[in-house]
Amino acid sequence: MLTIRDIAAKAGVSVSTASRALNNNPRISQATRERIQALAAAEGYLPNYNAKNLTAGEANAVGVVFPTAEHSQPENPFYIDLLRGINAELVERHYVLSVAISKTADDLLKNVKSMVAQGKIKRFILFYAHKDDPIANFLRQNQLRFVTIGQPVDNANDYFVDNDNLQAGIGGANFLLNQLGVKHPVFVESSHDWAYEEQRRAGYERVAASFNVEPLTCKLGALDRVSRFIKQHPEIDGIMATDDFNAIEFYRLVREQFGVRHFPIVSFNQSLPAGLTDADLHSVNLFPEKMGSATVALLFSDREPLETATPGQIKIPYEIK
Repeated sequence: MLTIRDIAAKAGVSVSTASRALNNNPRISQATRERIQALAAAEGYLPNYNAKNLTAGEANAVGVVFPTAEHSQPENPFYIDLLRGINAELVERHYVLSVAISKTADDLLKNVKSMVAQGKIKRFILFYAHKDDPIANFLRQNQLRFVTIGQPVDNANDYFVDNDNLQAGIGGANFLLNQLGVKHPVFVESSHDWAYEEQRRAGYERVAASFNVEPLTCKLGALDRVSRFIKQHPEIDGIMATDDFNAIEFYRLVREQFGVRHFPIVSFNQSLPAGLTDADLHSVNLFPEKMGSATVALLFSDREPLETATPGQIKIPYEIK
């Protein structure tokens, strides 16, 4: 691997002169700076940004923290798209990703503490927003910069990036009841009481009331409980779910109960490859790559961003197809 010592030797200057030239130090003449920079470019030299940052006590890495396994599916394509957006922005800043992922909250906290103490990581992105979250509490206590994906439920000062989930719920429910003509919908959510699910449900309930429709809701979880719910509501002719996986799971259980039935579904995240299901699935695009890019911009901002709903917040639009 080419080092700055190699560049200095090829240029016939000291290491300190080469370093100053590559950093545009005005103490080095313009001609010398241009000559050494041209030589470095021709040789394919890449500065050691990590060494520079570590000199200031910070690694050139951002910690990305996944929810624990009981609260998420790490292989969810939504997370992959978030990572794409995050990584693209980090590359521009000469930073890299460092991922924290564990089955339990205790192990996850140990992972993050190690990233801070041993890895010198001082910036984090949390792929969730939990109430009384030990990770967020630790980062606050140590005055480390972090941004959550999703609106925090217990600290209004935290920075976050999210969709307007109330409006997304209203838009999805309107599409289901108005465009797709559903008369007896059910709203399907996880058992985790995520804030975004509550907001989307509130939008669904508001639209259901305007259509004079009973706002049925079902939480996934215990199979016998969900099966009883489905058996009690044979009139269901449409599903609105908080994400594609929840939608297809409930749709599968309905078909097991009543046989082959086809009815429309509106859900979120566009997580399923085309052709994976025969359901009439309409998935709301939440633009996760844009969310990832916006998260990095907020993480590195020295001042409050201009395009925010309130300081420290960025809302990403949605699209229904």
